[in-house]
Amino acid sequence: MPDIIYGRNAVLEALASDIQVEKVMVQNSVRGEFEVQLRHSCTELNVPLARVPEVKLNEVAKDRAHQGVVAFISPLTYVDFHVMVERAFRTSKQPLILVTEGITDVRNIGAIARSACYFGAHGLVLAGNISGRIHEDTVKASAGALLKLPVSRAASILHLVSDLQSLGIRVVATSLQKGVAPHLVNLMEPVAIILGSEEKGLHPKVLDLVDDTICIPGGGQFDSLNVSVATGILLYEANRQRTNPPASI
Repeated sequence: MPDIIYGRNAVLEALASDIQVEKVMVQNSVRGEFEVQLRHSCTELNVPLARVPEVKLNEVAKDRAHQGVVAFISPLTYVDFHVMVERAFRTSKQPLILVTEGITDVRNIGAIARSACYFGAHGLVLAGNISGRIHEDTVKASAGALLKLPVSRAASILHLVSDLQSLGIRVVATSLQKGVAPHLVNLMEPVAIILGSEEKGLHPKVLDLVDDTICIPGGGQFDSLNVSVATGILLYEANRQRTNPPASI
């Protein structure tokens, strides 16, 4: 199967089938019934939809007749978020789920997945719109972890936080400016850790909704860590607490 599908009917058929669509690009001048149907399908499936100029589509489709739209096929099989959580609770009484939001470098996502598998996380949720796309090189960068770890997608990080909390999962977010050190947060109970990009972090609205905020202390000349490095630190701390529970937190 090719990794790119182009043409209006072909893309709509792919979205309506069992094919795992990673991302859709539509020409920014496209309007009308097709655009409405495409937008609705992408929203229903949590498939990122990017509006791009025609020159970008010509480049991607190598000047084939794309009719203003192309779709990228994913090497991953995404699972429904609620199915992920249900499986996590069946596997462990203390599920550990990672959520990324606004992370644009897919290589970081590969590194995060590798750390998640190493430390025994139960799933990864990709929230928001990723500017890049996950392809075979991303899977290779994760050392195959993206094929072993359950991965879901979510369009709205705010809705996702509320859904996690309603399912009995404590939500912890990382912050670039404020929060407590990782060892002061209880990571032994069912928990989801949200990580934003190292450039912008998470939106204040997200930080207002979560149960705890973590800020990894440092003393050097940079004000933030690479997000995959921060993930490794937090997963290590969660594993440490779960392996050797502290007397109190």
